[in-house]
Amino acid sequence: MNKRKKSKIGLLIVIGLTVYFGYEAFNQQIVLNSKRNELDNIQKKIADEEKLNKDLTKQKDIMNSDEYIEKVAREKLGMVKSGEKVFVDVNQ
Repeated sequence: MNKRKKSKIGLLIVIGLTVYFGYEAFNQQIVLNSKRNELDNIQKKIADEEKLNKDLTKQKDIMNSDEYIEKVAREKLGMVKSGEKVFVDVNQ
């Protein structure tokens, strides 16, 4: 009887440990999936920001060009180069 009782206690301990480790593994998998989703979201944000940075750098380069400055001076400020003739459309 004593041997049988020890056998049942040992079996209960093994079952208990198995259930505990199974539960912990399941919880760790949930945490791991959550962290993977966060990582994916952060990587997407980084890619979006890098694209925005690239676009803004390109726009900055365009705005610093002589052609753009000349265009703005003509269209928005009404300036002309010296020696140029300005024609005004009176029909408008």
